Amino acid sequence: MDISAKQRLVCERVVNVFETGSVKGKYGAISVYNDGPHRVRQITYGRSQTTEYGNLARLVDMYVKAGGTHAAELAPYVQLIGATPLVDNDAFKALLRRAGESDPVMWATQDRFFDLAYFQPALKWATDNGFVLPLSMLVIYDSFIHSGGILPFLRSRFAELTPKKGGDEKAWIRAYVEVRDRWLTTHSNPDLRPSAYRTRDLLREIKGGNWDLAHLPILANGVRVDDQGAPEVPRTPAIPKPVADAVVPFLGEVEDADPPPVTGGSRADILRRLAANAGVEAAAARLLAYRDKYRPTSNPRYWAVVNFDLHSARPRLFLFDCVAGTASAHLCAHGRGSEGPADDGYAEVFSNEDGSNCSSLGIYHCDVTYVGEHGKTLYLDGLEATNSNARRRHIVMHGADYVAPEVIKSTGRIGRSLGCPAIEMGDVQKLIPALQGGSLLIIWKSA
Repeated sequence: MDISAKQRLVCERVVNVFETGSVKGKYGAISVYNDGPHRVRQITYGRSQTTEYGNLARLVDMYVKAGGTHAAELAPYVQLIGATPLVDNDAFKALLRRAGESDPVMWATQDRFFDLAYFQPALKWATDNGFVLPLSMLVIYDSFIHSGGILPFLRSRFAELTPKKGGDEKAWIRAYVEVRDRWLTTHSNPDLRPSAYRTRDLLREIKGGNWDLAHLPILANGVRVDDQGAPEVPRTPAIPKPVADAVVPFLGEVEDADPPPVTGGSRADILRRLAANAGVEAAAARLLAYRDKYRPTSNPRYWAVVNFDLHSARPRLFLFDCVAGTASAHLCAHGRGSEGPADDGYAEVFSNEDGSNCSSLGIYHCDVTYVGEHGKTLYLDGLEATNSNARRRHIVMHGADYVAPEVIKSTGRIGRSLGCPAIEMGDVQKLIPALQGGSLLIIWKSA
């Protein structure tokens, strides 16, 4: 399934309204319902509401490891969530509420969490089963958020096959929402019956034929939802406030198994030398300055610089191996919105705005991977004000057929992305495994 950034934004906003009544989502929202295991009372929390006996422990653990303002106070609760009832623990709920209402680290953590725990699994299910329409993605994502997935017992109540098995996509989506609506409106748990407003609204969009989510605004439980303007994103690093003894995931700390550098000097010295040889010494200096300020315990083997001073027909993504003391250069696309007025293969225009299709300058944290429509793909977290929307815009590193020497031979340049630093398909298995798990990458252009 290939949905645009604006279509994804509509999906997220509708679900935010369904869950918290707010288009942007209320990061500090806490509710208590009798919908836990065996109908026990449980906390639901956050922008799109995750539950005490569901994924709340994972969210809080991510926030603690990110070093948020209330990380130390929340850390003891991580092992208790889901094992010991906390629904009446006022201190715990107050901490969650304060973190969600005032801490940018919690906002960034929740954005990342709801993407990893719900949106990406929903997108994978949709893609694996042959769904392609944006309204289908909204229905599927809402089911993953509200019910944890596509419920098998509801699926068994209608005969239509998924598109992958030869069925009609629109008929399947309509039938699934109809049986889900009947299930919710007649549910034996009275706490769940009111939530049928979501299926009622989805059925209205299906009846209106809004399969591309182009007829806006959508009314979600009475709230108008459109695709205009992106929600505010914290202007702070995605994983800030490191301390000397912090244990922070995905920062590329030296592993015991890492060999010592084969050339003299520290890894930073080797990076400076390799970057100078590649003509990107200033970009590497920016990377090292960021590391020294925010991640002093991090010392990754691999670093990367994308030099957009260079034409797209030239290798301009440089991978530096600070153990082997080597550098390699690779083709890398810029966003189609970044093409200057001359349309000459140079990146000239940069933006952090959703829907711009531009590349964003700045430093990125190379995170975990997933397998999507482009194969193995690397999540990128923008760490500066110039690229803070990277996760929301789904800016990732992936392989692309339009990034290839054959394209250059026929057009004089490689193709352009929707803002992602797309690379050659043949480079995926070299670049992504090297960078994943905490390396830093900078997309750079000199003044």
